[in-house]
Amino acid sequence: MMPKKPIDLQSIRDTVADLRARLDALPAISSDAGDLADQHRQHRAAAELLADHLRTAYGARIADKAWTNTIRMHGINSSGTAGLQQAFRNWIAAAERKLATIEGSSR
Repeated sequence: MMPKKPIDLQSIRDTVADLRARLDALPAISSDAGDLADQHRQHRAAAELLADHLRTAYGARIADKAWTNTIRMHGINSSGTAGLQQAFRNWIAAAERKLATIEGSSR
C-alpha cells in the first residue's frame, strides 16, 4: 500500500480564499434585474468557467449530474443539489472543517 500524501494545509487555505473570491464575483440573480432566465444562464455559464478553473488550477474532479453536483479537491469531497455554486460553497465549508480538525489536533 502506498503511503498517504501529506495534506498541504496552506494549499487548502489558498484554494478556499481563491474559490470564495471567485464565487463572490459570480453574476447575481435578482428578480429586480430583468430576465431571470437570462440571469440564470449567465450565472450557470460563469459557474462552469469557475469549474474549469478549479480543474486546471487545482486538479479538481467535478461531476455535474442531473440530481447533484460533486467536487473533490485536495482530498476533500463535497456535493450539492442546487447547482455548482452550492457544491462549491459546501466544499469551502468541508475544507474549513477539515482545517479546524487538523489544526485543533496539532495543538
